[in-house]
Amino acid sequence: MFINLFDSHTHSDNSNDGHHSIMFMCEKAVEKDISGICVTDHCELRTWAQEKYELRIRQSVFEAAKARRVFNGKLAVMAGVELGDVLYDPALTDKVLASFKFDMVMVSQHNTVQGEDIYYCDFGDWSPQDIDRYLEWYFRYLLDVAKLDKFDVLGHLTYPVRYITGEHKIPVNLSRYDDIIDAILKTTARNGRAIEINTSGLWQKLGDTMPPLKYVKRYRELGGEYITLGSDAHAADRIGDGIAAGMQMLIDAGFTAFTFYKERQPLPFKII
Repeated sequence: MFINLFDSHTHSDNSNDGHHSIMFMCEKAVEKDISGICVTDHCELRTWAQEKYELRIRQSVFEAAKARRVFNGKLAVMAGVELGDVLYDPALTDKVLASFKFDMVMVSQHNTVQGEDIYYCDFGDWSPQDIDRYLEWYFRYLLDVAKLDKFDVLGHLTYPVRYITGEHKIPVNLSRYDDIIDAILKTTARNGRAIEINTSGLWQKLGDTMPPLKYVKRYRELGGEYITLGSDAHAADRIGDGIAAGMQMLIDAGFTAFTFYKERQPLPFKII
């Protein structure tokens, strides 16, 4: 039983796929004995204008700051963001990072090279070669993102398997990409950045974290120090789900602490 549960990946209704307000999310977090959350609403830079992300993120940061005051002493509330397609327009990426006072910047990649959200991809119609080419591109893209070094946390490293394997039941041998994944982890560790243990796969069809234990251990072997834990909750009742299992995974990988960010600084918390 762990007593310091911090969820660093949550989405409010400021995300186009989120369901509840930040205030309601915080109420649920307190009910579930969560110690802190970071609100990481989506910001997909490829569709920045079309989806009105500037308004969405401004509102998210404002509401998180308000909730921080309301829940002071009961729940630590941080304002974060989940940035996608950060290499699409480097100038826009810099503008977003300079425009908002984030506590934590997480980067993720949800789209294919053509810009299609993989949530909508029917991988059952893809050939094994197509899937291999996509995964090769995906991990090389994340390596370029890691080299860019403008983030705090690299989110759900093995995200595509949530759909390829979890939804479409197509097995994937991630070992084929171990050299690239090693380079991602090594670069992230060398730059003093964090990776995330995303626990949403535990309660979805995938049945595992993203990344799985193998890569959490490898990150530590390569000098990685900082790891956040995130439920990727898009609804209030999912906040904190799987975080305790993620903490046990950290112990199994040899870590004694996890990371929570404030004002873009990593704060280590002992696993207790």
